[in-house]
Amino acid sequence: MQSNPHGVFPAFNAPQLTAIGAALTRRLTLIQGPPGTGKTVVGASIGFGFVRQCRDVSPHTKVLACAFSNAGADNLAEQLIRLGLKVVRIGKPSGVSKSLWDYTLEAAIDKDPNAQKALEYASNMTSNLSRAARKNKNSKGNSKTDSRIIQARRDAATLAVAASIEACNVAATKAFREADVIVCTSVGAADARLLAACGIQTKDENDSTKPSSAGEGSDSRTLAPDGLPPISLPFVIVDEACQSVEPGNLIPITASNSCRSLVLLGDPCQLPPTVRGDASGTGTASPLSVSLMARLASALPQPVIVTAQGDKTMKEETYLNAKPTKQAVSFLRYKNRDEQPHISYRKQFSGSLLLSVQYRMHPSISAFPSAIFYDGLLSSPTFLSELRLFPHEINSVLPIENTSISVRFVNVGGRNNERQGQSVSLPRTPVLLNDMSANSSYRNEAEAHAVISFLKSFLRNNKGTTPLSIGIVTPYTSQVALLKSMMAHDS
Repeated sequence: MQSNPHGVFPAFNAPQLTAIGAALTRRLTLIQGPPGTGKTVVGASIGFGFVRQCRDVSPHTKVLACAFSNAGADNLAEQLIRLGLKVVRIGKPSGVSKSLWDYTLEAAIDKDPNAQKALEYASNMTSNLSRAARKNKNSKGNSKTDSRIIQARRDAATLAVAASIEACNVAATKAFREADVIVCTSVGAADARLLAACGIQTKDENDSTKPSSAGEGSDSRTLAPDGLPPISLPFVIVDEACQSVEPGNLIPITASNSCRSLVLLGDPCQLPPTVRGDASGTGTASPLSVSLMARLASALPQPVIVTAQGDKTMKEETYLNAKPTKQAVSFLRYKNRDEQPHISYRKQFSGSLLLSVQYRMHPSISAFPSAIFYDGLLSSPTFLSELRLFPHEINSVLPIENTSISVRFVNVGGRNNERQGQSVSLPRTPVLLNDMSANSSYRNEAEAHAVISFLKSFLRNNKGTTPLSIGIVTPYTSQVALLKSMMAHDS
């Protein structure tokens, strides 16, 4: 991968190569990927290496690649396809990207003539059963004779449905055998068709008098639906591992009972698992609020010391070492010194490998999260500073001593400005934001007024030069509704 003679892979930096090398040689690897560090690309490249290892083991071994969300699974599938791998995407058609339809399991089953014939026959038999039942209900004939006919048709329909399921399982198993990587969501790893291909019978497929092979507590397996040895999934990749509750991550690890090498990719510094049943309302009091990856990263020893020292990419450190950034870090640590004492990143997530070079954000934007969440270990290439220059017109509205600093922190004043789930009439907005009362999203009126005031001042000072676009970003839907309403009713 490092030499990349055929140009299949992108140019990896040193932390990415270290993570890929560790994943291909270890039984368990935790890779922490902050935004823009190429986490999904690294995951797909690891999948490519796993495919090579599978071909050396057995033709029946495949790679299982999962993500917490459908969007994450689609991104992972697209990256794997770009590397020239054969992918089968498991998931509901409504949850899969339209561009990936040809790679879905449903598309493979639709192309199988035996499966389609069995499905059509099962549909006809069930339709005949429904018509016979309605006819028997409206008729006044021999009830015993009619009951026998209905029962015979019910048995025939049941056998036809069972035959169609078996035919679909055979078609699915054939698709799995032709693929290099099987992609699904974490919950989708328990798909009955995948388990059947792995030789694991579900309770619905088992006879009530026979014990399930998955519940016997041994490695004994039945043959796959196509009569060949079952598929094995010894290599498992789980993306977005920190957004999923721990049971969700355990599904792809344990469902096939064949995992031998596991890679978890995520970032415990971003979105935590969503726990709706938490009594605190914040999702932090429940034990499920800590993901499997975050728990392992804090408990396991450091496998490899990963830094960007061996990377030849020039790093931009001007904004990271700027006075405002250091002041913000000092202020937050002083404010939270009693509730949450500062623990260095190395100690907090010692068991994970950090992808420490990001390519998504301007260095002036990434400096703050790098300093706060990653102890300054997240760096940016120098060329990012030259791609999009800071509009110096903002200096006239928000002056600063060092005009090269591209980020401004504005103190709107006051305390407890946030509001949640209440419909109010704003002084400068003659409409009621009724949509806010139906949710628990937050809004901050003082902050919204500050944004509108800055926007008006900026446009007033630059009447001759109209900017192409101005982005206002907020994580709360109520704040979005508030800002839109204020803009719409400001003369």
